[in-house]
Amino acid sequence: MVNAPRSTVTPGGTGYRMMTMKQAPKDRRTAADKARDTAGIVGNLKHEGYVPTPEAEAVHQRVARGEITTEEAIKIFRERALNQDIELARKRHPERA
Repeated sequence: MVNAPRSTVTPGGTGYRMMTMKQAPKDRRTAADKARDTAGIVGNLKHEGYVPTPEAEAVHQRVARGEITTEEAIKIFRERALNQDIELARKRHPERA
């Protein structure tokens, strides 16, 4: 039995040998390129109606400085979104509060 040349599993004598996967390529962009890409993403979000708040920017800066992890930032944003949803529901239907 002949395997295809790019097969990940090849016969190796008495058994099969699994070839290792290559690492993901490094991000070789310069800091300026990364900043330009980030600015483009934020610009697209603003076009869709996103308005950055000082509180959100503060959380992003804390992540950039390494004070909190990305997971902690996501948790903060989820809690804020939940609180905003609760407040909007109270404003729309005050009789249910």
